[in-house]
Amino acid sequence: MADAVFNWYKNGGTAEPGTKRSETTLQAKKHLSSMGWVFWYAQKNGRQELRYQSPQGKVYYTLKAACKGYIDETSGAEGGGGMTVAVAADLEPKKPLKRKSLTQENPAFPKSLPFKSLQPPKRGKTVRKQENQAKVIKRASIRIREDPVPNSSHRNPRTVLSWLIDNNAVSILAKVYYRNKAGNPLMRGRITRTGIQCDCCFRVFALTAFEAHAGSTNHRPAANIILDDGSGRSLSDCQRQVHDSMMTIPTSAKKDDLNPHGSDDVCSACCDGGELICCDRCPSAFHVNCVGLKEVPDGDWFCPSCCCGICCIGTVSDDDNFLACQQCECKFHIGCLKLKESNELAGKNNWFCSHSCENIFSGLRNLTGKPILVGNNLTWTLLKSKASSNGDGYTDCPDGLDSCAENHRKLNIALDVMHECFEPSKDSYTGRDLVEAVIFSQGSKLKRLNFKGFYIAVLEENDDLVSVATIRVHGDIVAEMSLVATRFSHRRRGMCRALVDELEKNLAKLGVQKLILPAVPAAVDTWVNGFGFSHMTGDERSKLLQYTLLDFQGSIMCQKPLKTEL
Repeated sequence: MADAVFNWYKNGGTAEPGTKRSETTLQAKKHLSSMGWVFWYAQKNGRQELRYQSPQGKVYYTLKAACKGYIDETSGAEGGGGMTVAVAADLEPKKPLKRKSLTQENPAFPKSLPFKSLQPPKRGKTVRKQENQAKVIKRASIRIREDPVPNSSHRNPRTVLSWLIDNNAVSILAKVYYRNKAGNPLMRGRITRTGIQCDCCFRVFALTAFEAHAGSTNHRPAANIILDDGSGRSLSDCQRQVHDSMMTIPTSAKKDDLNPHGSDDVCSACCDGGELICCDRCPSAFHVNCVGLKEVPDGDWFCPSCCCGICCIGTVSDDDNFLACQQCECKFHIGCLKLKESNELAGKNNWFCSHSCENIFSGLRNLTGKPILVGNNLTWTLLKSKASSNGDGYTDCPDGLDSCAENHRKLNIALDVMHECFEPSKDSYTGRDLVEAVIFSQGSKLKRLNFKGFYIAVLEENDDLVSVATIRVHGDIVAEMSLVATRFSHRRRGMCRALVDELEKNLAKLGVQKLILPAVPAAVDTWVNGFGFSHMTGDERSKLLQYTLLDFQGSIMCQKPLKTEL
């Protein structure tokens, strides 16, 4: 696409053989738009003229001048001058650091042995290290981008319109109108990445603001903004079109999680390889020290999450003897629960181990998909992938197809924000994109890769998605915030704090006692001094062994008590 800009400038807009001039012009404009350029119409001598504004704010009056400006800017943009970010990817260390892989050992766990066995793990036995084994299995790492990727679209707003443009559902400067209940136009405008440019005043409005500008109080802008191309399609129709084309199983989710031997190759606690003891009930494996053992036990052995939450004993019998809490996922023997209606409960998919877990589950469900105004044109929304709906028939689209498409659209934009801030991070064993798996709540037979419980919190400014956090609530004991990211163009504006403050407030209302997160060493001081977190000791971490937490190589686990209201 960059060639279109160079060719348009060199040939003065003359089309190459076999290509129409309009196609060449459109390709050049689309590339400029993808690089963060903004187009709008200005009034001059009684007529509308197109203007082109670069990401640096310089305005050009012709497409040829804009192409020349783009060439000059890109040829001279060698340096980045960016900043180091952290997990969260909004927090900056006091001294700029060069981007590097997070390779420090986590002090919460002992250093594991570096090699995995050539032989399959044996039930109730460890895997002996082999010195001649070349492959090293390590905990998943995640790299933080110090600067935006060159020629990326990091300056583009992350709005519904930019998403529709990038997915070829609408075109830049396409004509639209807002319709009234009778279907007649109330206001006309053109599509830009930042909003709708009104034909009457030439101001650019976010969708909700354009609806208000048109004098409507329907509060359904996407459903009532219609493409003026004769198709009759609304922006909601365009969202559903893109949503339907994307509703396929992600590539990273198609790969089998398990190796041919049926057990994991890395420790579920520290995610490193070495000598592992395998659970006799699930595919998880652990270092002996990571689960508080001094030696390998004789006979059957069960990992903490496969043991009853009351008697702490596991069993190899079928699942009919267990009930798993829908929220915290802890398991219990039906006999240990001492419930007269045990037989009835055993057939239920939606069971909770306590009133607090039930309240948290319903509270999260009630929050999902409902924007909360947090001031200064900021809205905070909790999202969850429809693909993670549970067995009781619950989905995240209670308001129909429009809501489902809107939810999917925001999750895709949230993934784009994460990819803007983090380099691709794949699990060394399965090859899954961890960030994508978390955003879309993908499940797995391996507990350490089972992300069904994750919710996504997003912060939007005037419909522009600027900050994202991933959150998983393990009952009222603890919630984990594994990843936080803020777009480069919105750094140093307090967006991360606004996102986290609202998240902490809602978790506290639900009765959650503690929030934890894995922090890169460079950001620990910021989390501790700026956000009120503290280092988590090895003993404190060991008390959470029954919960499978998402951690990264070299990160340091931090915690913060929440002031609960229950």
